[in-house]
Amino acid sequence: KRAPFIVHRIDRDTTGLVVVAKTERAQDALKEQFLAREPARIYLAVVHGCPEPASGNWQDVLAWDRASMLQRVSDEDDEFARDAECNYRTVEKFRGAALIEVRLVTGKRNQIRVQAGVRGHPLVGEKKYTYDHKPAVDIPFGRQALHAYQLEFRHPTDNRALTFEAPLPQDFDLLLKRLRLERGRPARSG
Repeated sequence: KRAPFIVHRIDRDTTGLVVVAKTERAQDALKEQFLAREPARIYLAVVHGCPEPASGNWQDVLAWDRASMLQRVSDEDDEFARDAECNYRTVEKFRGAALIEVRLVTGKRNQIRVQAGVRGHPLVGEKKYTYDHKPAVDIPFGRQALHAYQLEFRHPTDNRALTFEAPLPQDFDLLLKRLRLERGRPARSG
């Protein structure tokens, strides 16, 4: 008996939706959709600072570095380089942070974490892709604040449009509540 195949995965310590195919036929049909970049993949992330402009498009060339086990920004000459693109918009601003919605165009390993980090907006709780960014406000969180919120794709056998949403996990929800409370308080002096 064949094991289920993960068609859409998420990073370790990221929460939210994944897609698993139960049959080989479903796997092939879903893989085709993802390779053609048809499914809508929407994430929510809390980042340090607030991206400017408030919405836009991030395009980079990324390559997986097997030695360091990290994704890195590269150039087209690298044989392992792949285009990485997403659209983002700021949903809510806080003191020292922002909640953003990210719609993937491509889907590379650690893509959102890298693209936000290289622009000076690492995810709250990010350990790997900070690029030595020193946040203006310390915001403790036990993992990267990234949640695979919504997926839209066609059913692999009958072609029906499907939309799935994953509610925010408790830790992410509590982080947002804490940031909303802090937003209303005067800044603390050092």
